Amino acid sequence: MSTFKIFFYLIITLAISPKIKSIFSVPDLTKTSNKFNTYTIDFRGIDTPPATYWALANYHLDLTDFEKTHSDVTGGGAYGGLQTLPNGDKVEKVAIMSFWKINYKENGETKTLRFNRVYPPGEEMNFSGEGEGTTYRAPYNWETGNWYRFVIHTWEDYRTKETYLGQWIQDLSTKEWTLFAYFNTHLNNSYIGGGIGALAFFQEIFLSKYLKEDRSFQLKNMYIFDRSYNQWTSINTSRLYYGETPELSIDIGYSQFYFYGSCIPNIEGQNNSNKKKEFTGSISQSNSPNFSKPIFKTFNVKINKEQLDVEWEIDSKTCPCYKYSYKVEKLSELGYYSIFSYTISHPEECNFTLLSNFEGTYRITVNGTALSNEIVTKQIEKTI
Repeated sequence: MSTFKIFFYLIITLAISPKIKSIFSVPDLTKTSNKFNTYTIDFRGIDTPPATYWALANYHLDLTDFEKTHSDVTGGGAYGGLQTLPNGDKVEKVAIMSFWKINYKENGETKTLRFNRVYPPGEEMNFSGEGEGTTYRAPYNWETGNWYRFVIHTWEDYRTKETYLGQWIQDLSTKEWTLFAYFNTHLNNSYIGGGIGALAFFQEIFLSKYLKEDRSFQLKNMYIFDRSYNQWTSINTSRLYYGETPELSIDIGYSQFYFYGSCIPNIEGQNNSNKKKEFTGSISQSNSPNFSKPIFKTFNVKINKEQLDVEWEIDSKTCPCYKYSYKVEKLSELGYYSIFSYTISHPEECNFTLLSNFEGTYRITVNGTALSNEIVTKQIEKTI
């Protein structure tokens, strides 16, 4: 086992200590290559009081390439999910993603690598206490009782070849997608790694003042996109367990279509926790996730003799695209030939401008690559 995987195992082991009021679900990844571009999971909060963290994915970025040129590599764990934050008599609903720093040695010198937020822009947020690293937490007005699809995805920057990691959330009641944030990991040829405890979920109470509140959740539709097999794999089996808490009765289980967990305050000192503290169950789900096909909502092209401007928008109720490639071709007597092409690695950048001497007929093509791995194309001809 690598140094990093041992570290990751220790983080998970400490997190499930009975002192941390948690319920865990650890998906069975044995039928995968443990090399993932994408992970998706559906979540519903049933009882959602303040001071609760539903960590929908505990994971790490693979460091195999990094370890080839660096020694004593440790750290690099990550998680993301949804939280309820107490704010006076109100409760703030937020989303979060966090990355532990990577420590390593280079030429005998101890150094640190931190992931940097690319989107949304703004001041870097760091954390300390349970280790040190980079985080981003911001309002996301998720509703109790609604299902949400949570997606983490890695891809390569076209120019630098460094790995980006992004987090998207879809409100399944409205179909609306939100790009919450994405980070530059500064790692080459990296991806979401498997291993011990990878992609675990937990429900945690982080302020004892709010311990004696009802909390419950449901989970379903867990899938990974396996980069080795180049396909989606259904993860319908998971191991659920909890640590005993004297003040709470805890229940875990599964139905035909979802896993669930709950904790409620004990009544008159009676603990009614599920006697089976750990078990493995399987649910029914399709072989691949149900992503809607991405659709160009708008596609605008302006051209004059000196400048070409192209901008577009993907319908926010269809599967988001994480990168775009475009090509500009000119018509000759022999047909179209390419005069410029490029790949945009930033999903929020849905436009480009070219300065040149334009005269004749041109064909502009934009291809969007979606989280579903489907490619959507828009093409138009313009004459100047």
